[in-house]
Amino acid sequence: MEQSLQTEYVSYPSTEHDVRAYLATPPGAGPWPALIVIHEWTGLIPYVEDVSRRLTREGYLALAPDLYSGDPERASFEYDDMEEAGELNRAPDIEEALRKHTPERGALLRRIHEWRQARSGRTYIPDLQATMTYLQRRTDVVASRIGVIGFCMGGRLSGTLATTGAELAAASIFYGPIPPLDGVPDIRCPMEGHYGSADPSVTSRVPQLDAAMKAAGKDFTYFVYEGAPHAFHNDTRPSYTADAAELSWARTLEFLNRHVKRAVAAGR
Repeated sequence: MEQSLQTEYVSYPSTEHDVRAYLATPPGAGPWPALIVIHEWTGLIPYVEDVSRRLTREGYLALAPDLYSGDPERASFEYDDMEEAGELNRAPDIEEALRKHTPERGALLRRIHEWRQARSGRTYIPDLQATMTYLQRRTDVVASRIGVIGFCMGGRLSGTLATTGAELAAASIFYGPIPPLDGVPDIRCPMEGHYGSADPSVTSRVPQLDAAMKAAGKDFTYFVYEGAPHAFHNDTRPSYTADAAELSWARTLEFLNRHVKRAVAAGR
């Protein structure tokens, strides 16, 4: 009988605090190609852990850092409340939207919304660099074969980490806002992006990233899925769009296999 993958929570130091992360390891001794899995703005939720396990079944050691490690306010929020508060970002009038709730409920949603806004400019790059270091030091990881995949906020951070010149083998972006364009010349790995046509605030800016990547001679391929909204891959949300999710996932696995697994397989 085939051995099962192993899962656990680990922690490692960053610049200001320890980072807690969900680790999924394939059966066997390795060493394995590895993937950093970066969560949406809602944090290290069960969906992200499930995605990590899916990747591990494909032969990757997957590590999903909780970028809100040590944040007691985030720990006080329930996921469903965060999802509802997220709708405030799309409301034409936030105050009017809050008046539809009881005072107590409105106060909670406002607190979550303000918490999110206060963190919107953070890059979390030190914690992601610490995640890279942790993986590179593991004996069951091929240090030169580490990739990154991120969703929503995590998609933005996947690209942003690449713009720091990180020694990544590949970066996969799911409907993440584009990274800083002035960092494009420092990217050292191929990137692939997946976006929904019904997510104009994100998708409309992707051609700017594409043009900057081409001008810098960088490898970037992106796909726009007709009719798909933001977060179309998250099968725990109403935005889940099966056709787009399945096709984007198949393309992602092919991309990661080509760029992250390739050197590992060649060396065996």
